[in-house]
Amino acid sequence: MANGSSNNGLYFIVGGIVVVVALLFFFMSGGDMDTATDATAPAGDTTNVTVDAAPDAAPADAAPADAAPAEPAPASN
Repeated sequence: MANGSSNNGLYFIVGGIVVVVALLFFFMSGGDMDTATDATAPAGDTTNVTVDAAPDAAPADAAPADAAPAEPAPASN
């Protein structure tokens, strides 16, 4: 019975290392598994987003760019 070599101890050690590495990865990545699946907001939280106008749009009371000046500029000699 002692002729064959047994690697049971080696398998036990490698399995323990795999478990430790998996636990380290879990805790270093945040340790919270339900953050990606939790898409609902709590009952009291609301988010309101209002978009009024494009940011490069001119205000409604601004003069058009092609409007003539009120007085002509004096001629220079």
